[in-house]
Amino acid sequence: MEKFKFGNTLYYPGCMSKYALPVIERNYRDILGKIGIDFITIPDDEVCCGSPVLKAGYREDFENLRKKNLETFKKYGVTKIITSCPTCAYMFRKYYGIEAEHITQTIWRHIKKFQPNMYNEEVCYHDPCHLGRYMGVYNEPRKILEYLGFKVKELKNNKESSLCCGGGGGLKSNYKKLSQDIAKIRLEQCSAKKLITPCPMCYSHLKENSKEIKVMEFSEVLTSLM
Repeated sequence: MEKFKFGNTLYYPGCMSKYALPVIERNYRDILGKIGIDFITIPDDEVCCGSPVLKAGYREDFENLRKKNLETFKKYGVTKIITSCPTCAYMFRKYYGIEAEHITQTIWRHIKKFQPNMYNEEVCYHDPCHLGRYMGVYNEPRKILEYLGFKVKELKNNKESSLCCGGGGGLKSNYKKLSQDIAKIRLEQCSAKKLITPCPMCYSHLKENSKEIKVMEFSEVLTSLM
C-alpha cells in the first residue's frame, strides 16, 4: 500500500455522523479546535470508507471506494486521519495503509485541556465492537470519563466480552426485530441512569431502543464542558 509523504491531518466524521447525526460531527470539530489540533476537512469530497459494501461481499465496489479515497487523500496531502467512527478508524488502518486513530485516543492525549472532576455521578460505558475487539481501544474512553469525574460502572459484558449494540453489520436493515432485541439486552445490563458510548451507530441504535436510560454520545459529554 502506498505511504503518503505529505503532512495534513484529516478529520473524517464517517457516514453516520455526516448524514444522520451532523451535530456529532460539529461537536467533534469544536473539540479538536479546543484541544489545538491542526486539521482539515473535505466535506465535498468525502465518500464512504467502504465497510458496508465489503461486509456485504461486494469486493469490487469496495476497491472502487478505496481507490477514490486514496486519490482524494493524496490530493489533499493527508498523512493521518482522526475519525469519530470506530469502523472507519479500523478500515483506514487495515485496508488503506494510512495512519488513523479514533478521536478518543486523540482526546486522551490532550485531556488536560479539559477541567477535571466536573461530574460526580455513576455512568455505564458501552464498548463499540470496532473500537474494542477490533482495535483494542478500551482504556482511553474510560480514562477520559474518570478524569471528568464519572464513576464508570462496567456492564456485565465489557471490553473483550462486550456485546454488540445490534445496530451494525447490516443487522438492523435486514433483521430489525433481532437488532432491537439485542439492543434491549444490552440496555438491561446498564445499572446507571446514563450509558455513554463513542460510536455514532451504537449511540443512535441504543438511544432508539431505550425508554428509561439516557444514552449519550461521547461528544455530548465533552462539549458541555467547553
